Amino acid sequence: MKVLPADKTCINSGFLCTNCQARLDAGEITEFEIDLAKDLIKLEEEDEKFAFLKDISFYKAIDFEDVVILVVGKKDKLRISLDLITWIKETYEIDEIIFIEKTNKPRPVVEALIAPYKLVSLNEIFLATGDVQFRAVLWEDEKENFLFTKEELEELIYELTGNITRVEFQ
Repeated sequence: MKVLPADKTCINSGFLCTNCQARLDAGEITEFEIDLAKDLIKLEEEDEKFAFLKDISFYKAIDFEDVVILVVGKKDKLRISLDLITWIKETYEIDEIIFIEKTNKPRPVVEALIAPYKLVSLNEIFLATGDVQFRAVLWEDEKENFLFTKEELEELIYELTGNITRVEFQ
């Protein structure tokens, strides 16, 4: 794998260096990410049908009850096979996996989190303090179909992009 949430040596050995341990203690990385990265490295090395993993970047995994959000590199979503998705779901007993390409822009993140539903609009709001926030407008009648509540969406968008985004319905 090209990029991992922690150092490859730390992931393989199971013993974290001071830097990786500090990141784990601070909550920047999680045990789940380390376990998943270790399993993905093993798959890449041992199973020929998962050889494509050597070209994949894995930045982050957010375990959200029965849904896992995996942050991967640009264009890596296209390389991920159905076999890998099935393997992850079965191994970690996950109902749903959402792949999001690493970005600091809220639009692709919002679209991935609400897929297959559509984003009505995304507006940039310039505050008097000089800060920028975003407002994502979604259809009110699709609200019940989303995997996440309004508050969860706002929290996830912030965690994935670093941008404060208010979700509204119309």
